[in-house]
Amino acid sequence: MTQEAPEAKRRFSYTLNIECASEGNADLMAVENLLDLHFQELVMDDKFVNELDEKQAVTIQVIPTTGNFGQK
Repeated sequence: MTQEAPEAKRRFSYTLNIECASEGNADLMAVENLLDLHFQELVMDDKFVNELDEKQAVTIQVIPTTGNFGQK
């Protein structure tokens, strides 16, 4: 039997901008996966969860923005 995650009572949104100084062809899928992995580690960090004053569950979603500048 699987337990469903509780419905979010609070939501915080931030914008993350990544700027590169040189030309190149970014593998945005790989970048998204790396960001997702690092954010997964963040939700396991007790200090982060304590600062949110959360007792049940924290989730973070990496949502790509359409029309990434500098991409062909």
